[in-house]
Amino acid sequence: MIKINTISKSYNDTFKLGYDFSNKIQTGDVIGLIGNLASGKTSFVKGVLKGLNYNHDVTSPTFTLINEYNAKIKVVHIDFYREANIERWNNMGFHDIINDDAIIIIEWADLLLDLLPDNMLKIYFNHLSGNHREIYTK
Repeated sequence: MIKINTISKSYNDTFKLGYDFSNKIQTGDVIGLIGNLASGKTSFVKGVLKGLNYNHDVTSPTFTLINEYNAKIKVVHIDFYREANIERWNNMGFHDIINDDAIIIIEWADLLLDLLPDNMLKIYFNHLSGNHREIYTK
């Protein structure tokens, strides 16, 4: 299991953590990001994608729900924040999506834990103050 336990002091720290993390993940991994608004989840994902040689804009899928990125390894970036209805996700073929030949990263994963695999890696983002964030796995 991948362990993270750090205090990020800036956007760049969070981005670099994601960048370094990209070397530890592989196709088939499901990663749940858990934390409040503006806690660094999307900044972390931007670093992951940069580490996977993706050189285009990366945005939060808050309104689109799902973004796919054709990086060195395909990444499917999902956001549960605006849609916490399990039935809607089931109707969209969610189980097919998370069983795709890709890395799956889900923001606000804690909103629909029943929909997610037991072996999902959970990364927690805790906004401490200003630009400081505690980022950890457990």
